Amino acid sequence: MRFTNDEETGCLSSEASSRQASRDTVTVEIVYSLFTGAIIAALLFFAVASPAFIWELSRGWHSAVMGMASALAVGGFVYRVVSVLVRLRKVAE
Repeated sequence: MRFTNDEETGCLSSEASSRQASRDTVTVEIVYSLFTGAIIAALLFFAVASPAFIWELSRGWHSAVMGMASALAVGGFVYRVVSVLVRLRKVAE
């Protein structure tokens, strides 16, 4: 591929602008996946950890609930990011 610059107008060729649009799309999808992954992780964490916040649990149960909430939040985040990026890859092909 060759990228050219129109010297009179200072604009990139249509091929170069198409390539830039493709890179912009990938950037937006990455940010989207991270943002929605963080929201899903927060929702999962608070949904699972809410009993530990509402009731006074023993130290062992509190640790177990917080550990499960953390693991589920990380899993939800990773699942969301990977699923969005895999979908982007399939669309790009």
